[in-house]
Amino acid sequence: MPSWNDLGTAFNTLRELDVAAITEESEHPVSIGCLGPRFLFTRVVQLLTTVGALRYGPVGQDPFWHCPLPLGAPSDDMRRADLLLVLVDGRAPMGTSETRALTRLSELAVPLVIAICGVTSPDELGQPRPAFAHARIVVLPDLSAPEATETLAAALLERLPTERHLAVARAVPGLRSTYARDLVNAVALTNATYAFASSIPEQIPILTVPFVAADLIVLTKNQALLVYRLALAHGAPPEFQARMTEIAPVVGGAFVWRQLARTLVGLIPFWGVVPKVAVAYAGTYATGNVACHWYAEGQRLSGERLKELSDEALRVGRERAAALIATARERSVTAGKRFGLPNLRRQKDRP
Repeated sequence: MPSWNDLGTAFNTLRELDVAAITEESEHPVSIGCLGPRFLFTRVVQLLTTVGALRYGPVGQDPFWHCPLPLGAPSDDMRRADLLLVLVDGRAPMGTSETRALTRLSELAVPLVIAICGVTSPDELGQPRPAFAHARIVVLPDLSAPEATETLAAALLERLPTERHLAVARAVPGLRSTYARDLVNAVALTNATYAFASSIPEQIPILTVPFVAADLIVLTKNQALLVYRLALAHGAPPEFQARMTEIAPVVGGAFVWRQLARTLVGLIPFWGVVPKVAVAYAGTYATGNVACHWYAEGQRLSGERLKELSDEALRVGRERAAALIATARERSVTAGKRFGLPNLRRQKDRP
């Protein structure tokens, strides 16, 4: 059975993590060209950079630059951009020159987002234009509305290359919450999937201890890297050991005790896969959300809020576990049919 020495070994592995690539990724310059009226450019940049009280402000090079429409041939800056954001004033008719500009932009191999401001539907612009087909279109009826930031942030992150997400979140505060939420959900699901895969050999008693010990190390590493990415995304200094030392007492139970619970559950053969997967998901989900709150605002969650978050994490974790198991069963049935094997589940259910 894993002892406290095993837990110490797991956390010692954090010192061995190579985070240089993540740090470098967070410092990579990002280029977002904004094409359209100057007044919309000013308002959109303000929307994405002014998001209330922050523990850390923007870090790194400002990614936004402006170019008015209409335009001539695409410039080298446009060709090298990570993303082009076209700002359209929905209250003003789009002229032929603007339409031609969009058509020329569609010929570039650059991700494109078109933000239509001041209307509730693209239909208000008239007939859909062919140049719109290659872009992600968002409608922003009111740039002062609370949901405007989230809508635009989701569109920008959807079209930006994945390897630029961390750096752009670090540089643009309005993108941080959207990036963080997506990252926490993704890593929690990854840990749940790993826990599900490792649960199969854990059902064999003689294999239980070595596989559970391996689980502890892998899941702890994933959580540590998640926390580090969240810290960088929110603008924290990039010293890895300092971030781990800082966050340990803050995430507390989520970071350690959920993993210990995952280990103890794994030591009971035939307990069932759902509790193991649910705890793996919940521990990661809770850790990520606590870390987000800390790095965004510099405050610990209250005991009541921690309990709510824990309950929510376990509920979602059970749902994810059930979904993973259902998907695995369906795939096994499909594979069995492909190779002419009997449906063992149905045979088992027969009297």
